[in-house]
Amino acid sequence: MNKKITSSVLAAVIIAGTTSFSAFAAMANGTVVIGNKAFDLAYANDVKNLTEITNAIIAGGAVYIKDFQGNWIDNTTGLLVNASVIPVVVYKNADGIETNFDAKDTDIVTTTSVTAVNAINAKTLEVKFNKAVDAIDAAIITKYAVAGMDITKAVVSEDGKTVTLTTKTELKVSNAKVTVSPIKTKSDVTVLTAEFNTLLTFADTTSASVKSVAAKGTTAVITFDEPMQNEGTVSLDGVQLSGTQYTLVDNMLTITGLTADKSYKVDIIGATDAAGNISNPMAVNFTVDRLVVDSSKPTVTSTVNGTEITFDFSEELSKQNLDGNASIEEYAKVTVGTSVFYLTDAQIKDTTDKTKFTVDAVSVLASEKFINTTVKIEGQKDLALNAGDAFEFNATLTKDSTPATLSSTSTKMLVADDTAVNTDKDALYLTFNEPVKINGALTLKTKNGIVYTAGTVTNVNEVTGAGFDVDANGKIEGAELNTIKVDMDLDSNSAYTFELAAGSVSDLSGNVNASVIAFNASSSIFQTSPGTVTASLAFASTTPVVVDPTNSKVFTVEYATNVTTSATTAFNYTLGGKALQAGTELQFVDGTKKVRFTLPEGSITANGNYGLEAKNVIDAIGNTLKDGKATAQVPLKENVAPVASKIIVVDSKNFTVDFSELLVGNTTPSGVIVKVNGTVVTAVVTIANGKLAIKTTNDYSLTDTITVELKATNLADGNGNIVKDAAISK
Repeated sequence: MNKKITSSVLAAVIIAGTTSFSAFAAMANGTVVIGNKAFDLAYANDVKNLTEITNAIIAGGAVYIKDFQGNWIDNTTGLLVNASVIPVVVYKNADGIETNFDAKDTDIVTTTSVTAVNAINAKTLEVKFNKAVDAIDAAIITKYAVAGMDITKAVVSEDGKTVTLTTKTELKVSNAKVTVSPIKTKSDVTVLTAEFNTLLTFADTTSASVKSVAAKGTTAVITFDEPMQNEGTVSLDGVQLSGTQYTLVDNMLTITGLTADKSYKVDIIGATDAAGNISNPMAVNFTVDRLVVDSSKPTVTSTVNGTEITFDFSEELSKQNLDGNASIEEYAKVTVGTSVFYLTDAQIKDTTDKTKFTVDAVSVLASEKFINTTVKIEGQKDLALNAGDAFEFNATLTKDSTPATLSSTSTKMLVADDTAVNTDKDALYLTFNEPVKINGALTLKTKNGIVYTAGTVTNVNEVTGAGFDVDANGKIEGAELNTIKVDMDLDSNSAYTFELAAGSVSDLSGNVNASVIAFNASSSIFQTSPGTVTASLAFASTTPVVVDPTNSKVFTVEYATNVTTSATTAFNYTLGGKALQAGTELQFVDGTKKVRFTLPEGSITANGNYGLEAKNVIDAIGNTLKDGKATAQVPLKENVAPVASKIIVVDSKNFTVDFSELLVGNTTPSGVIVKVNGTVVTAVVTIANGKLAIKTTNDYSLTDTITVELKATNLADGNGNIVKDAAISK
């Protein structure tokens, strides 16, 4: 919004007088409408509300004034306008109380509308509606725009009142314009919500936590409360897992190779969310349930719409090689008349519902307008490999004879705006109700309320019919299959009206639009990358943390400059989100840039990257830490010493000693003394299956007392922790 418009609005709202309020049938005289918001002039003129009014102006939208005679005035032209141009608004009276009004300033709003847009985490937003919206229309990603961000997914809640949006990259914005385009309502698809605009400022500074655990059969799924960048280090019952034993997809960590009816503990160290926030160590305990054996066959229902045949199965299907081509696997074979089709991933139109497939059998009709034929589906198997029965039915296929309609529009500023030229290349996205081809003229009719009798013409020639990858994720999917991108020069924060020439749009069945397609579009602003913050005191930029390769309990931290003794105060650090354990030693080494940390035995219970955070540290000339803290990741190994737990007698010469964790090593054990009834005896000591295996030279009886003394042994676990000195008897 330029300064002229802002000044005009502020000048217009500074009108002395009192408002009159006879009923809620219309807004009070003395009202200003800014986009989809409306304010009593007394509220708008109050200086404490200046930021709110200014933000409403920046968010965009037409501005109208209702004077004290009840006349509506266009703020841009100064001319009287009919109340029919007034959109659905949320009105605030002089006391700040909100009331919803319908379009045309005629009645209290009863139609469906957006109530709020909130950021949940670094890749998730929620759009809230006061009533349910159409699930199919609301799932079109081009209905939503956040300046500088790409929306990759829109999921509609079961009640239809919440749409959860997923962004391609980290959601980190400041006063970014958010637009929700008109969306069909659930109660009446011919009625659309009003366009909604607001400003959003958000940066995710909260680390992820575990939301739930589901363990069944041989698999456990640990779900985090937000999408994850990486899982860090994962340990199962104290043993670090390799990358082949688990997978991380979005916010779900799946661990395989478990045993039913067994209890486990999983430690997750250094997990990082999409915004780079590193979680403190997380421990999850669970018992794996038995897997219920699936012996039910998959069943199927079908519907026919034109030439499209939709198959809805009772459960997900397994992929198979049904056509003999190993490069692409299929779910089932479909025969329409004599033509054969196969169900593959390409026929799954909704990636959130993998039980539903749609086949377009238009090729079966050839030149006919309709055909009566048979449809047979066979070969399908569920995930438990139960084979479904073949299913055959009669169907009438009818060729599509209806031209495509425009469903929604959106824009993206691809370069910094230069209003002095018209050669910038930005993007206008046109989404139709089906895949289309466009070959014709796109004419600018109005821009920011100004009518152009000879508007700029853009010749559009997009005739592949393949759609466009709007979110740039390498796949054209969902509404993208129906989307055409038009390259054109757009100005920031502008409102446009365009016309697509008659005969320029054709669907894949060859149906052409007979008349002009007129539509509106609005632009936001180009988002530049934020600048870097100059550091004051920080850890060294290159390898700030070095762990002693011979002793995993010792590591050094290097600062960028010389620091004071505040850097050797244990109270000024946390490790893994917790205060340093009692007994941790800190001292300078090789000068006053490096601090050596020596951790006490038993302080680290699982392998992984632990977040070290420093606070209140001052450098040699008094500079404090950037943003009040410095953080680094420390790759640490579990440092709990194994402890002998019990003796198990095998026979009259052989017994084993169990420990709190498995032992490793191929060297001959030392420091092991074996006694029978208090007398040292000769024995052979080895390590087998993680235990100490001992064989005495002479027999002993069941009533004898067997004692094993461990003194300065070379026995160790997988992380090199030496067994504690102890004596254990049976």
